[in-house]
Amino acid sequence: MKNSKLWLITLVLALGLAMVLTGCGGGTSSESSDSDQGEGNDAGQEAQNLSQEEVIAEIDRITDEVNAGNLTLEEGIEELKAVIPKPEGYPERKIEYVIAWGEGGGSDLYARHIIEDAQKILGVDIIPNNMPGGNGEVGLAYVLSQPADGYTLYGAVATQVVNEALEEQPHSFTEDTDFIIRNQGATEVYWVKADSPFKTFDDVIAAEKENPGSVTMIGGGIEDEIRLAELNSQLGTEIVNIPSQGSGERVASLLGGHVDILHETTGAVIDLYKDGQIRPILLPNEAFREAFPDEEVQTVEDIGVDITVSRWRGINAPKGLDPEIKQYLHNVFYAASKLPFYKNYHEENFFHLTEGYLNSEDYEDSAKEEVKVIREILEETGYVE
Repeated sequence: MKNSKLWLITLVLALGLAMVLTGCGGGTSSESSDSDQGEGNDAGQEAQNLSQEEVIAEIDRITDEVNAGNLTLEEGIEELKAVIPKPEGYPERKIEYVIAWGEGGGSDLYARHIIEDAQKILGVDIIPNNMPGGNGEVGLAYVLSQPADGYTLYGAVATQVVNEALEEQPHSFTEDTDFIIRNQGATEVYWVKADSPFKTFDDVIAAEKENPGSVTMIGGGIEDEIRLAELNSQLGTEIVNIPSQGSGERVASLLGGHVDILHETTGAVIDLYKDGQIRPILLPNEAFREAFPDEEVQTVEDIGVDITVSRWRGINAPKGLDPEIKQYLHNVFYAASKLPFYKNYHEENFFHLTEGYLNSEDYEDSAKEEVKVIREILEETGYVE
């Protein structure tokens, strides 16, 4: 009997000890799990709590590390995903990027380079869709017919502010779209044939003073025509504009001796310069001397001209975009512009020599101001009443 009681007491003590040990082990496991989960939540919360300035600083730090070779592209993409606050539930499907110009042109190249790494950060594909026509208005009209949900983007160019200033469209680019980011500024240079009698732009001005309307210049569209009108107005010259829509046609016109001056993006004709077929005669700013270290070329400032009409490229969306989505897209495309694939293209085409980047707010303010300025130029030069 005594042995039975002793056995029972031993069994109870053993069971009690086992329960205590199990409880301690379970508590440790639970606390560890809660701790790990808390650390993950804290990391995510920390990213969401970053100010916009801190997000940009982190993007710059990470992309600098990628460009320096300290991070692989894949590692950089993952770090960028972690520091860029992401709206809940966006994106969930492919995004359409409307290019309002043909394949192979400047806007097409810009779009295809900027979306390459942007879609890796987004985690969904960005589908480029070329919709040329109407100086960008065919594509814009389509975009404005789509929901403002972040799944339709528009590759904008300076032509849109010119079109708005002309008041020939049923919609307003600056009022009917949301501005996400501007990445590129003007890289157009004034070129002449290598054997041109004009050695400096002062020679062009002198020829015009002696025989007004004797000098011809070919450019790319309505914005180039307005830019030349502004130039003529300030210089008191009458240089004749020869309109053209194709870069190849413009270059052939200069090389064939049909025009005196070509106004063209540097990247598009730099090989002709290196081959000795053309040379720059007027630069848009002092920074462009970097591209032509062996040339003594005047800048627009040297001849006392202030050209306010520029050529730029950016990204817009239908009006009404959720502010969180707009800021997210800005940060994604900003990050993509700093990664090697876009950055190399940007520098190879000399976009780094001009002030191109603007955040959403500054981009919108700049576009609206340009509409006012261009409208004034159009009235002064007689394009509109």
